Formats: sequence, C-alpha cells, structure tokens
Amino acid sequence: MFQTERDLVISLIDMLENSKVKIKNIKDFFILQEVDGMIGRPDILLKSKTNTKIITIEVKLKNWKRALQQAYKYRSFSDIAYICMDEKNVKPALENLDLFKKCNIGLLTINSKNKIKIYYEPTMDHAFVENLRDVAESKFNTKYGNDIMTEKIA
Repeated sequence: MFQTERDLVISLIDMLENSKVKIKNIKDFFILQEVDGMIGRPDILLKSKTNTKIITIEVKLKNWKRALQQAYKYRSFSDIAYICMDEKNVKPALENLDLFKKCNIGLLTINSKNKIKIYYEPTMDHAFVENLRDVAESKFNTKYGNDIMTEKIA
C-alpha cells in the first residue's frame, strides 16, 4: 500500500494529530519529525503534554531488523519506543515478536484503510541515558517553548 517510508510517516502523523491512534502511552502530545542532533534520526518523536514521557516511533516499510536496532538505540533518550510498519510487510516481524518483547520495543502497523493494529505495546521505562533525554526534551522546548512541562520523570 505505501510506496515509501515517507508515505507511511505522513499517514501515521495524520492519524496521531487527529487522535485516531488508540495507544495507551500516546495520547495528548507534542510531535517532532526527523529530529537531528540525537543518536540517529528518529522518524517521529512525541512528548506527552500531561506528563514527561518521551516516545519515539521508527517507521519502516519492511526492514524490521534495522527498525528494531534503531528503536533500541533511541531508547537512550526516550522512555518508550515503537516500530510502525506497513501491515502487508509485518509477517517476518511477527515471527520474531519475542525479540520486540525482550527489547521492550512496541510494534504497530498501518493498513491500506489507515487502520492501526498494535501487536505489542511496551511498558513505560526511563530513558537509558539521562543527559541524552535532556537533549531530546530540549528539542521540544526549542519548538514549543513554554507549552512544555519541564519536570523530570519521578
């Protein structure tokens, strides 16, 4: 269905912005795309408006192994990480769902009707490296200013 990863990102962002995504860790949030100056360049970076959660979403059409590596790396600065794939290409990832669980990386898909399916929802945890999390938070502060809560996760 999706021709490029960018098509998938655009669809996912539209769904996020219009509250069509029902993921317990993703509700009212600020959103950034293709964030530079981090470890890697996450496709989507979210920050909760109601608490201090930072969430990354790595988008891939097919290459779930590469996505899992990237998402795990992004846990250095995010509290939760997901991989979003085109539903038609998810079978190999599902055959390895235990790896997602072991790494605590969420897996979701979007289909041709723009419906999201969650296969694994990770548990909330602290980012691996606090000063990198601070860098991620500063990206939101730069874009959104005073609208951002700046208190740390308890």
